[in-house]
Amino acid sequence: MVSIRASIDRDRAITIRRRRLLAAQDIRERYESGAGPQSSGEFLVTLADRLIDRMAPVLDDLAERLDDLEEQVLVGSGPDVRANLAAFRRQTIALRRHIAPQRDVTIRLVSEPPPWMSDSDRARLRETADHLTRYVEDLDALRERGAVTQEELTVRLADRMNRTMYVLSLVATVFLPLGFLTGLLGVNLGGIPGTDNQLAFFVLCAILAVIAGVELLFFEIRLS
Repeated sequence: MVSIRASIDRDRAITIRRRRLLAAQDIRERYESGAGPQSSGEFLVTLADRLIDRMAPVLDDLAERLDDLEEQVLVGSGPDVRANLAAFRRQTIALRRHIAPQRDVTIRLVSEPPPWMSDSDRARLRETADHLTRYVEDLDALRERGAVTQEELTVRLADRMNRTMYVLSLVATVFLPLGFLTGLLGVNLGGIPGTDNQLAFFVLCAILAVIAGVELLFFEIRLS
């Protein structure tokens, strides 16, 4: 978004800008071709119309980007979904911050037109104000959809984290008694059973396997 400042009266129009503006370039090319505005009112209406002429493709592109982001969130693909969604929301907020004041100024010009503006220019300016109002409403809708998509993504990430923690809890629960038995039998003290039996290790492994199997069967019954 590039700002332009203008001072317009009945006989002259002075515009100032720091960066190149396509809307001003379009009007200049129309003057060079002999088809430029013939009055201050027509110049103002043409400038306002050219300023919003390129907004529609940008909003359409934002809507398509949001559709892609919503699909990525639903299918659970794309590691950069969070960053792309955050960038999308920042862009929509920035666009609305620039477009909303322009809409308000255009509506005020329609309701309180300067004396040198004709009725036809006022009607054209009203159409421009209607377009700006629709663009602001579209941006509001995109912002709301982006917020809903962000909430959906947060819920899905939290649910995925909960499932992961649940699995880790089950694994820790299964190995807790096994670790207790192996730790108890691994102390370097006298009287440990099976120290003189060559089959003691295999017996212990069998006992641990039975305990693990019983725990898994218990969890399966409780969770079914």
